[in-house]
Amino acid sequence: MAVIQLLKMITDHCNILILEDNESDADLLFRELRKSGLNFDYEIVQERRAFEYALDNFNPDIILSDYYLPSFDGLTAFNLSQIKLPDIPFIIVSGTIGEERSVELIKSGVTDYILKDKLFVLASKITRALSDSEKLKEKKIADLKLKEQYEKMLEIAFLQSHQVRVPVANILGLFSLFEFDNPCDPINAIVLNMLKVVAESLDTTIREIVQNTSDIKSFIK
Repeated sequence: MAVIQLLKMITDHCNILILEDNESDADLLFRELRKSGLNFDYEIVQERRAFEYALDNFNPDIILSDYYLPSFDGLTAFNLSQIKLPDIPFIIVSGTIGEERSVELIKSGVTDYILKDKLFVLASKITRALSDSEKLKEKKIADLKLKEQYEKMLEIAFLQSHQVRVPVANILGLFSLFEFDNPCDPINAIVLNMLKVVAESLDTTIREIVQNTSDIKSFIK
């Protein structure tokens, strides 16, 4: 499938934050983005304060950053973005970057890197980054749902355990009051009557447990 088709499938609109101090390089990036067919808004910043402001106010979906900057570097910019927007893809776009530094960036968590003389791969890199980001968001949502399900089941299990323990304790207590050596003792009639009440309570509790179990199944679905 063509890159442009993939981009359109991933998102109808994208905010791209570009950290680049060289106007000519920023223009090249912009033209390459236009060629990609991606529907996007963009903001270009050149220094740290503007970058941090854009992180808070521009709401980027992806960040493209030069590595070498006058006031700080791409890795520092990445670390700043991780504090404010940890799930946003971050791609380094640099004129020259050695293999050792490239490995360092990827190990640090940078999404990807592109050499400025190979901007023809920009669209495919953005495609993959946005796709992976979307999958990560879906996984986090799924994990959160599983956590909620687990907590719900723990809550129900605790309540059910308590509901069962109370009537069982009552039955055991009443059992100890029964006069087995003297079946005609009046206390036995009282105990039996109370056992009937407790048994009915236990039956109600069991019905509630069955209903709660059905609620768990419904919640999981």
